[in-house]
Amino acid sequence: MGITENQRSVIKAVSVLGAALLLWTSAFSVSAQTVSDESSNFTETQVSEDAITLPGGDTISGTPSSNVAVEEGVTVDIKVGTKEYESYEVPQSTVKEALNHVNIKLGKYDTVNKSLNTKVKDNTKIKVNRVSYKKTTKTEKVKFKTVKKKTNSLYVGQSKVYKKGKNGTKKVTYTSKVVNGKVKKTVVSGTKVTKKAKNKVVLVGTKRKNYWMIADNPTTFNTKSSGGAGTLVDHNGKTIAYTKVVSGSATAYYAAPGAHTSVGDTVHVGGVAVDPSIIPYGSHLYIQTPDGSFVYGYAVANDTGGFADDGSAVCDLYYDTYDQCVQFGRRDLNVYVLA
Repeated sequence: MGITENQRSVIKAVSVLGAALLLWTSAFSVSAQTVSDESSNFTETQVSEDAITLPGGDTISGTPSSNVAVEEGVTVDIKVGTKEYESYEVPQSTVKEALNHVNIKLGKYDTVNKSLNTKVKDNTKIKVNRVSYKKTTKTEKVKFKTVKKKTNSLYVGQSKVYKKGKNGTKKVTYTSKVVNGKVKKTVVSGTKVTKKAKNKVVLVGTKRKNYWMIADNPTTFNTKSSGGAGTLVDHNGKTIAYTKVVSGSATAYYAAPGAHTSVGDTVHVGGVAVDPSIIPYGSHLYIQTPDGSFVYGYAVANDTGGFADDGSAVCDLYYDTYDQCVQFGRRDLNVYVLA
């Protein structure tokens, strides 16, 4: 079959365009295919309509049968981690595509200051933060606790260490968030006790002293909590101060209701007879046996007696009845002169 002039013109045009397309294909991997005319030896190359990106970010789009359009790229500034901003020419696309274009890969926890779907334009600033998580494990002390247990083997106000405490140990895992090489936040992500702490056990007394002797004693004072020659703990567990203590044998006495003492007071439980040369009248006192098993309690020196002359007693305690005096009998007491 002969070739007409019109066919020769088409073949020449296609050959020129085909050569250009082959150049594009070798340089930029453009998709193309060859089509044969069954009635002749004529072939032509067809190029897909996908855009071709040129160096510098520009793109070429079109087909062999249409005009070729060149779309200019944009200049963006990208900062990665601790590096300075750098300028890149990228296609007019999204932040994600721009990063891919300049071969910047994002890690699992990395963050970007803009949405990856944001369209880029000239002078767009993209900041990539390199984020990672670091775990560390430390052995730490577990402090023991103090447990108090009541016991009738001790008097009220007394205490005793029954078991010493012992600290334990634990392994604590910390997870730190590291942004661009710097730790920004650290939290406890796990704890495992490797050795249990042993509690300290303190026994606290509940046993009451022989209070029946002072059950009706109304005598109380506003005592100081420190100072003086010493301190002691009263039957209520309160610490009181004293200037001196007089120890020795003591007796008890009673009198008819309404009777008066040497200083003119009416006799009452809590008023005691003393040797005024040793314990001045009006002194505030606290009286109990040396071992604390018997407590007369708070008292005031407001009377005296024959014992003061012969030194047979350090004091004579007042009770309302003869039977109470007999029950007391004679005992060794500590008479504390309060501060």
